[in-house]
Amino acid sequence: MSLRDFFPRSHRQKLSFGEVVSTEIPVLYRVARRLVLNEADAEDLVGQTLLLGAKGWASFDGRYARSWLIRILRNEHLGRIRHRAIRPESALAEVAEPSDDGFWKEVSWRAVGEDILRELDRLPEEYRIAVALCDIEELSYEEAADAIDVPVGTIRSRLFRGRRLLRSRLVRAVGHDFAEPNLAAAGDNS
Repeated sequence: MSLRDFFPRSHRQKLSFGEVVSTEIPVLYRVARRLVLNEADAEDLVGQTLLLGAKGWASFDGRYARSWLIRILRNEHLGRIRHRAIRPESALAEVAEPSDDGFWKEVSWRAVGEDILRELDRLPEEYRIAVALCDIEELSYEEAADAIDVPVGTIRSRLFRGRRLLRSRLVRAVGHDFAEPNLAAAGDNS
Protein backbone atom coordinates (compact mmCIF):
# COMPACT_ATOMS: atom_id res chain seq x y z
CA MET A 1 0.00 0.00 0.00
CA SER A 2 1.16 3.48 -0.71
CA LEU A 3 0.41 6.66 1.17
CA ARG A 4 -2.13 7.66 -1.47
CA ASP A 5 -4.30 4.64 -0.59
CA PHE A 6 -5.10 6.23 2.80
CA PHE A 7 -6.64 9.35 1.28
CA PRO A 8 -10.11 9.42 -0.26
CA ARG A 9 -10.13 9.72 -4.05
CA SER A 10 -11.57 13.21 -3.77
CA HIS A 11 -8.36 14.39 -2.05
CA ARG A 12 -6.01 12.81 -4.59
CA GLN A 13 -4.75 14.71 -7.60
CA LYS A 14 -4.90 12.66 -10.79
CA LEU A 15 -1.84 13.12 -12.97
CA SER A 16 -2.28 14.20 -16.56
CA PHE A 17 -2.13 11.62 -19.32
CA GLY A 18 1.10 13.17 -20.60
CA GLU A 19 2.76 12.96 -17.19
CA VAL A 20 1.91 9.28 -16.85
CA VAL A 21 2.74 8.32 -20.41
CA SER A 22 6.14 9.99 -20.39
CA THR A 23 7.37 7.46 -17.83
CA GLU A 24 5.41 4.46 -19.14
CA ILE A 25 6.33 4.45 -22.85
CA PRO A 26 9.54 2.42 -22.35
CA VAL A 27 7.61 -0.15 -20.29
CA LEU A 28 4.82 -0.33 -22.87
CA TYR A 29 7.33 -0.83 -25.65
CA ARG A 30 9.14 -3.65 -23.80
CA VAL A 31 5.84 -5.41 -23.05
CA ALA A 32 4.66 -4.92 -26.64
CA ARG A 33 7.96 -6.31 -27.91
CA ARG A 34 7.41 -9.43 -25.77
CA LEU A 35 3.88 -9.79 -27.11
CA VAL A 36 4.50 -9.41 -30.82
CA LEU A 37 8.19 -10.36 -31.07
CA ASN A 38 8.72 -7.69 -33.73
CA GLU A 39 10.04 -4.13 -33.38
CA ALA A 40 7.79 -2.47 -35.98
CA ASP A 41 4.63 -4.22 -34.76
CA ALA A 42 5.54 -3.31 -31.17
CA GLU A 43 5.80 0.38 -32.14
CA ASP A 44 2.41 0.21 -33.87
CA LEU A 45 0.86 -1.52 -30.88
CA VAL A 46 2.22 1.10 -28.45
CA GLY A 47 1.00 3.92 -30.68
CA GLN A 48 -2.51 2.46 -30.80
CA THR A 49 -2.40 1.91 -27.02
CA LEU A 50 -1.50 5.55 -26.43
CA LEU A 51 -4.32 6.70 -28.70
CA LEU A 52 -6.87 4.52 -26.91
CA GLY A 53 -5.45 5.53 -23.52
CA ALA A 54 -5.73 9.22 -24.32
CA LYS A 55 -9.35 8.73 -25.40
CA GLY A 56 -10.22 6.86 -22.20
CA TRP A 57 -8.17 8.92 -19.73
CA ALA A 58 -11.10 10.97 -18.47
CA SER A 59 -12.93 7.83 -17.28
CA PHE A 60 -9.83 6.26 -15.67
CA ASP A 61 -9.60 6.56 -11.85
CA GLY A 62 -5.83 7.13 -11.78
CA ARG A 63 -4.85 3.98 -9.84
CA TYR A 64 -2.37 1.53 -11.33
CA ALA A 65 -1.84 3.52 -14.50
CA ARG A 66 0.85 1.11 -15.70
CA SER A 67 -1.49 -1.87 -15.36
CA TRP A 68 -4.29 0.05 -17.05
CA LEU A 69 -2.10 0.92 -20.02
CA ILE A 70 -0.75 -2.63 -20.27
CA ARG A 71 -4.31 -3.95 -20.24
CA ILE A 72 -5.18 -1.64 -23.14
CA LEU A 73 -2.05 -2.81 -24.96
CA ARG A 74 -2.88 -6.47 -24.37
CA ASN A 75 -6.51 -6.05 -25.40
CA GLU A 76 -5.43 -4.32 -28.59
CA HIS A 77 -2.98 -7.15 -29.29
CA LEU A 78 -5.66 -9.79 -28.71
CA GLY A 79 -8.06 -7.87 -30.94
CA ARG A 80 -5.47 -7.92 -33.72
CA ILE A 81 -5.00 -11.66 -33.28
CA ARG A 82 -8.74 -12.26 -33.45
CA HIS A 83 -8.98 -10.01 -36.46
CA ARG A 84 -6.39 -12.09 -38.31
CA ALA A 85 -8.01 -15.31 -37.02
CA ILE A 86 -4.67 -16.47 -35.63
CA ARG A 87 -4.62 -18.22 -32.29
CA PRO A 88 -1.33 -18.37 -30.39
CA GLU A 89 -0.22 -21.83 -29.40
CA SER A 90 0.42 -22.28 -25.70
CA ALA A 91 1.38 -25.88 -25.06
CA LEU A 92 3.80 -26.53 -22.25
CA ALA A 93 6.43 -28.92 -23.57
CA GLU A 94 7.89 -31.63 -21.41
CA VAL A 95 11.07 -30.23 -19.95
CA ALA A 96 13.89 -31.50 -17.83
CA GLU A 97 13.71 -29.44 -14.67
CA PRO A 98 16.82 -28.35 -12.83
CA SER A 99 16.41 -27.81 -9.10
CA ASP A 100 15.75 -24.31 -7.78
CA ASP A 101 18.67 -24.40 -5.34
CA GLY A 102 20.99 -21.59 -6.34
CA PHE A 103 20.03 -21.58 -10.02
CA TRP A 104 19.19 -17.89 -10.28
CA LYS A 105 22.15 -17.01 -8.05
CA GLU A 106 24.45 -18.61 -10.61
CA VAL A 107 23.00 -16.81 -13.61
CA SER A 108 24.66 -13.49 -14.25
CA TRP A 109 22.49 -11.02 -16.14
CA ARG A 110 25.48 -9.48 -17.88
CA ALA A 111 26.87 -12.82 -18.94
CA VAL A 112 23.68 -14.30 -20.34
CA GLY A 113 21.32 -11.32 -20.69
CA GLU A 114 20.89 -11.80 -24.42
CA ASP A 115 20.36 -15.55 -23.95
CA ILE A 116 17.70 -14.86 -21.34
CA LEU A 117 15.80 -12.43 -23.56
CA ARG A 118 16.11 -14.70 -26.61
CA GLU A 119 14.80 -17.68 -24.65
CA LEU A 120 12.10 -15.54 -23.02
CA ASP A 121 10.89 -14.55 -26.49
CA ARG A 122 10.57 -18.24 -27.38
CA LEU A 123 8.21 -19.04 -24.49
CA PRO A 124 4.50 -19.44 -25.20
CA GLU A 125 2.81 -16.05 -24.91
CA GLU A 126 0.94 -16.66 -21.65
CA TYR A 127 4.17 -17.56 -19.83
CA ARG A 128 6.31 -14.97 -21.65
CA ILE A 129 4.01 -12.12 -20.60
CA ALA A 130 3.75 -13.27 -16.96
CA VAL A 131 7.55 -13.50 -16.64
CA ALA A 132 8.07 -10.19 -18.45
CA LEU A 133 5.55 -8.29 -16.30
CA CYS A 134 6.63 -9.69 -12.93
CA ASP A 135 10.36 -10.30 -13.38
CA ILE A 136 11.42 -7.68 -15.93
CA GLU A 137 8.90 -4.89 -15.39
CA GLU A 138 8.67 -5.68 -11.65
CA LEU A 139 4.88 -5.43 -11.41
CA SER A 140 3.30 -7.01 -8.35
CA TYR A 141 1.19 -10.13 -8.84
CA GLU A 142 -1.91 -7.97 -8.38
CA GLU A 143 -0.80 -5.37 -10.94
CA ALA A 144 0.16 -8.04 -13.48
CA ALA A 145 -3.15 -9.85 -12.97
CA ASP A 146 -5.00 -6.58 -13.44
CA ALA A 147 -2.97 -5.76 -16.56
CA ILE A 148 -3.87 -8.97 -18.36
CA ASP A 149 -7.28 -9.43 -16.72
CA VAL A 150 -6.73 -12.77 -15.01
CA PRO A 151 -6.92 -13.86 -11.36
CA VAL A 152 -3.80 -13.49 -9.22
CA GLY A 153 -3.59 -17.28 -8.91
CA THR A 154 -3.37 -17.56 -12.69
CA ILE A 155 -0.46 -15.10 -12.74
CA ARG A 156 1.33 -17.08 -10.04
CA SER A 157 0.78 -20.33 -11.93
CA ARG A 158 1.92 -18.91 -15.27
CA LEU A 159 4.91 -17.28 -13.61
CA PHE A 160 5.93 -20.56 -11.96
CA ARG A 161 5.59 -22.53 -15.19
CA GLY A 162 7.20 -19.80 -17.28
CA ARG A 163 10.19 -19.54 -14.96
CA ARG A 164 10.57 -23.31 -14.91
CA LEU A 165 10.44 -23.52 -18.70
CA LEU A 166 12.80 -20.55 -19.09
CA ARG A 167 15.24 -22.06 -16.59
CA SER A 168 15.27 -25.36 -18.46
CA ARG A 169 15.88 -23.62 -21.78
CA LEU A 170 18.65 -21.48 -20.31
CA VAL A 171 20.43 -24.53 -18.97
CA ARG A 172 20.53 -25.92 -22.50
CA ALA A 173 21.35 -22.56 -24.17
CA VAL A 174 24.14 -21.58 -21.82
CA GLY A 175 25.54 -25.10 -21.71
CA HIS A 176 25.97 -25.20 -17.95
CA ASP A 177 24.17 -27.43 -15.52
CA PHE A 178 23.34 -25.14 -12.62
CA ALA A 179 20.96 -27.74 -11.24
CA GLU A 180 23.44 -29.65 -9.10
CA PRO A 181 26.50 -27.44 -8.42
CA ASN A 182 27.75 -29.58 -5.51
CA LEU A 183 27.18 -32.99 -7.08
CA ALA A 184 30.88 -33.85 -7.25
CA ALA A 185 31.43 -32.74 -3.66
CA ALA A 186 28.51 -34.85 -2.47
CA GLY A 187 29.95 -37.90 -4.21
CA ASP A 188 33.31 -37.49 -2.41
CA ASN A 189 31.67 -37.71 1.00
CA SER A 190 30.28 -41.23 0.54
